[in-house]
Amino acid sequence: MLVEKAAWKMNSAQPYVGDVQKVRRRDGSFLSMSPEMKGICIVVGMIVLCVIMLLFMQSMKARTGYEVVRMQQEVVQLTKANDELNLEVAELKSPTRIQKIAQDKLGMVLPDAFVYNSKGTTVERDVQVTKRIVD
Repeated sequence: MLVEKAAWKMNSAQPYVGDVQKVRRRDGSFLSMSPEMKGICIVVGMIVLCVIMLLFMQSMKARTGYEVVRMQQEVVQLTKANDELNLEVAELKSPTRIQKIAQDKLGMVLPDAFVYNSKGTTVERDVQVTKRIVD
């Protein structure tokens, strides 16, 4: 008898159909909201977007600050290098150094007299010889 009752329940069982009025068709969660909720979601979305933009701008500002500091350090280094090179150029242009090289390596000597030639006339001028040129 129990078997017959179980078989009868199996044959007579119908699928559950929920209340048709309560079941909504979901096209999308935003479209099914009330107008007030849609407005709130839009405002919250705009606030979140503004916060994200603010954070992005702050990160760009920080990155630019670091780049400025790096470039200032590079300017200081290049200025030092430029000063060192200017000092080296001044040392290489020194008349004392040039005279020493001319005398030691090239065997040149200072003349006893200078001859100036201007417009076909030659004028000789006596000059006292100095042993070294002093800066």
